[in-house]
Amino acid sequence: MNANKITLVRSDLDGYVNVPVNMTWDFLGRDDSVDDYEATMLKEVIGTANDFEIARFAQNVFLNDDTAINYEFYFYNNATPITGTSVTTANWGISYLNEGFSVQDVYYYSKPFTKSFFKLDFYDTDNEKTQQIFLSIILPVQQGLTETVVLSPTLPPVEIKKPKMILDYVGDKEGFFIYWLRNREFVDINEFFMSAKFFDGRLGVFVQMTNTPQTQITPTKFNFNTADYYYYKVKLDYNDKTYEVYSTATNQRVGDANTPIKWYEYVNP
Repeated sequence: MNANKITLVRSDLDGYVNVPVNMTWDFLGRDDSVDDYEATMLKEVIGTANDFEIARFAQNVFLNDDTAINYEFYFYNNATPITGTSVTTANWGISYLNEGFSVQDVYYYSKPFTKSFFKLDFYDTDNEKTQQIFLSIILPVQQGLTETVVLSPTLPPVEIKKPKMILDYVGDKEGFFIYWLRNREFVDINEFFMSAKFFDGRLGVFVQMTNTPQTQITPTKFNFNTADYYYYKVKLDYNDKTYEVYSTATNQRVGDANTPIKWYEYVNP
């Protein structure tokens, strides 16, 4: 090792040697470096901020300036077995009575009835093997149009709810809007596949619904491609914050009074 050698030759001098060593410290910019390091560590720990603000999408107006969207839910009348050869589309009706609820259940809003609801699920694809659900809309049974029935032979006819809903900005509006991400940078999707199920509060089960009655499903009423019969297509417009619903069979827009969105109870054999 190379080193400087210092020799003291005079005995009258103090045994002290002043060795000039530069001890100047440069702290210029050190505070900025600490701030940068702190920001980097915070970013690694909590990640970067993403825009998850929600926008409200309303149903786009039809050509006649109608803003409402129409849903019709058909339940199967089990008086005739689904496997029977005489089953026709007429066996499905727009009535909760076909699902097993009594007139008293619906009229008096019994707990099993009020706990029931329709559930619309929105998927990114109609392929059940790869699809992901992104949002759901609940339609309560307390909204909808009514039908006239007999509650008791000694009483005049009464009005009870039926599963036909006209949703709009006013009145029955639960489920009219779709609330979805405003910014497309995180999830870039403008087309969903919408399926429907009914939760039966009497039995505590979900009932699958199809866009076509089983009598018209091919190749058979129990063996078919679910992508063809379980969905409607929903398209979002991010510019004016609206949506439109299309039939997957005809690719035509549906939802107005003349072409309502129809769902039919699927009945297992």
